[in-house]
Amino acid sequence: MATLLVTVGCAGEPPPPAPTVPRVESPRGLVGIDPCTLLDETARTGLGFDSGVPGTDEFGANCRWTGVHAESAQLTAFTSGDGLQELAEDRDSTTSRVRLLGYPALETFTARGEFCRYDVGVAQDQAIVATMRSGRPDSCTALQELLTVVITRLPATD
Repeated sequence: MATLLVTVGCAGEPPPPAPTVPRVESPRGLVGIDPCTLLDETARTGLGFDSGVPGTDEFGANCRWTGVHAESAQLTAFTSGDGLQELAEDRDSTTSRVRLLGYPALETFTARGEFCRYDVGVAQDQAIVATMRSGRPDSCTALQELLTVVITRLPATD
């Protein structure tokens, strides 16, 4: 009888809550911005990228660049969901929580550094999904440099 009660008790427990992400203290806006415009010619040239190709993926409007210092880089403006909180719910245990320029972010990378992804919460309901392949000196370092330019170019919001 005791075994039955324990089993029933375990079956009725709610699942653990999804981890929460920190609040964005100085929000910036992505709504209505073409991701290809987030790198001007000076920044693109300095980072070694071409002019970029616009597109769309499951997260929203994006831009993909190729270049001399990376096989490819892509930025997506995620503005149709719950921002970084929603992206955090779908990430696995290899994802690290970091900050980029003070903004909460999720970092995922391969051990040898050939691929890196950052999801950066720039407002409570908006995030940048950024990926890079074959960046130098490694994809995460190169992607951080690109994101530093991008985040500082985003307009502040209330």
